[in-house]
Amino acid sequence: MPRLPRARLAFTLLVGVIGWGALVAWTLAAPSTAAPHLGPVTFGVFLLVILATRVMAFRIVPDSVLSLDTGFHVAASAALGPLAAGQLVAFALTIDSLVRFVGARHRRGGERFAYVLYFGGLTGALVAWSAWLVGPPTDLHTELEVTWRVLAIGGVLRVVHNAFQGVRQALGGRPLTAFLRTQALPGMVAELALLPLAAVVVVLYHGERMLGFALLAGTYVLINLVFNRLSRTSHALRARVRELEILDTTARGLASSLELPELVSTVARETLRAIPSAETMALVHRGAEREVDRFVVDSYDGDRDEFQRMRIGRTDGAVGRVVAEQQPLALDDQPDGVRSWLGVPIFLHGACEGVLVVQSRQAGAFTAQDRRLLESLALQVAAALENAHLYEMAMVDGLTGLFVRRYFDARIEEEIERSRRYGTPFAVVMMDIDDFKRLNDTHGHLAGDRVLRDVATIVKQQMRGVDTAARYGGEELALILPRTELVSALNQAERVRVALADHRVATGDDGPVLAVTASFGIAAFPESGAQTAEELVRRADRALYRAKKSGKNRVELYWSDDSGGHTALTAN
Repeated sequence: MPRLPRARLAFTLLVGVIGWGALVAWTLAAPSTAAPHLGPVTFGVFLLVILATRVMAFRIVPDSVLSLDTGFHVAASAALGPLAAGQLVAFALTIDSLVRFVGARHRRGGERFAYVLYFGGLTGALVAWSAWLVGPPTDLHTELEVTWRVLAIGGVLRVVHNAFQGVRQALGGRPLTAFLRTQALPGMVAELALLPLAAVVVVLYHGERMLGFALLAGTYVLINLVFNRLSRTSHALRARVRELEILDTTARGLASSLELPELVSTVARETLRAIPSAETMALVHRGAEREVDRFVVDSYDGDRDEFQRMRIGRTDGAVGRVVAEQQPLALDDQPDGVRSWLGVPIFLHGACEGVLVVQSRQAGAFTAQDRRLLESLALQVAAALENAHLYEMAMVDGLTGLFVRRYFDARIEEEIERSRRYGTPFAVVMMDIDDFKRLNDTHGHLAGDRVLRDVATIVKQQMRGVDTAARYGGEELALILPRTELVSALNQAERVRVALADHRVATGDDGPVLAVTASFGIAAFPESGAQTAEELVRRADRALYRAKKSGKNRVELYWSDDSGGHTALTAN
């Protein structure tokens, strides 16, 4: 939970100080009026009822709870007098706020102190002021007068208290109309409905019918208990409906995500939408390569709208604990500023094949409900991951782990459409291993397979997460580089070329160690002037042909000059 805005915190502290100051000043100025009828039994009954109603408070909006205690505050003011009631209410609510906020880990020390002052000081001062404003309690000769006084004090108290709460909510960034609609008006209706009961409490108290007074006070507590249970049941039902809606939306999104990058994006956004307290998430899985001892971590930062990919060992850190124990895990105060960490296992065919993780920079950010929802999401993610892996098995070359040509053809059409719609460039790189036929003839096809696998590994290591690499045919590879202009594509291809030239391929225990190079041809869209995918690939092929004819182990560019003719440039 984020820190309170400074203006709201200052207002909370100031109002609390003023409220307590007013009570203390009144007590010092007129000590004889502090508690004219307040004995220990009476004090205990009023205090217990007020505390009991606070314990049964229920949440109607985030960061705010409602307790139906106004009626008993008013009853205390009509029965005991303004100052005595104000002191009693301030004392009771201070105890309640201390219990609530001192242990609240998501609140900082200054915020907790301000809350304690505010809840006790403001409400106690308003109870005393409202009773004083309506008039002295000495004129209560009839039940009608008692009822009028209780209703008048209750009305004034609720209106003024809601005015302070409205200002405080507005300083926190909440619209006043939302406060009135969801909190002030419903709360006022519920509180005012119990004021007739408060009037009966006062009548019994003044009539010294203490048994009836105590029984009615107990009834007041039971009414609060009923409201509390109804509110909790309603909240649980609304939460469950929300969970089902989220799971339905997520299921439909995942069902249409067969490609792993699209799946990761869908999982990331739906997870953060489902669990608002999460700031970042991570999908930990085995990836397209299905490595046995390593995981791919696709993380998403919701604040920055940024994806990152890394690899970790299967037994590393908190993820390793989740995999080993095959149970959800919640941790606090992790490295890198993570105060809350929650991970649940992803099961495929009975085995833990990944972990779904949410993180927050706030302590105690995740609830049991969040954990249950994350586990439900993990079940859907597991099915989607299996579908994505099956799809990749059909779209991935078994030898190199690169995509097959059919997938490349579909992706290049998508990139052309995206480029035309949004005006973003992209580049195609055609890559051919130099002298591969002679290598096969000299060292055999097994050595050739090793070379292809090593080359594919180097290509994948040098690529970004959004790039696509495919085995186009034989020893020829094709790369799609989204959002990449011609010069940037040159730099990326050059990195691959250098990494490959520095690499040595071991062909076996007794076989030779081979030096392998490759030639590259690049064409960009729309810079090359190509109108179709076929034309774009053909122009990248022409640049590749020039690289082969110019000595191999080089990168050549194809671009359109200002006059509309086409020229190939060489880059070493």
